[in-house]
Amino acid sequence: MVKHILASCSLMLLLGVGSLPVQAQSPSPAPAQTAAPTKVSTEELKKFTSALKKALLIMQERDNQMVQAVQKEGLTEERFNEIHQSRQDPSKKPSQQVTSKEEQSYKQAFSQLVEIEKNTQAKMEKALESEGMNVARFNEILAQVQKDPSLQQEVRKLIQQ
Repeated sequence: MVKHILASCSLMLLLGVGSLPVQAQSPSPAPAQTAAPTKVSTEELKKFTSALKKALLIMQERDNQMVQAVQKEGLTEERFNEIHQSRQDPSKKPSQQVTSKEEQSYKQAFSQLVEIEKNTQAKMEKALESEGMNVARFNEILAQVQKDPSLQQEVRKLIQQ
């Protein structure tokens, strides 16, 4: 699917609820990963879950916009991905030669996808802030939830409420 082309910007939730593209503002997340995790309070977990719900809606909107952008340029998702993969890895040849029209459509669609992703990042940050969270803390909690089955269960319960 189109959203996978920007997977480097996304984190995959192991909760079975989807992917979440939230990037930390610092260029290197290594210090946060080496520090001991801060305990997540019940209140913070509620904020995290509320922010997660908002983020998932934003991502759904993003995915729809991306599909529409590709289709508007006259490409199917499959053909766009095939062309994109061949650009990323020259050993992956497309099933048919890319026409000049397809190349033009690909470039225009890709440009739109980059813009959609930028807008999505801004919306995600605003959604987190509206829940009283910053990106760094959200990512810390996300990492803890991914590793801790009991936290995963708590998040699942809160999502269903």
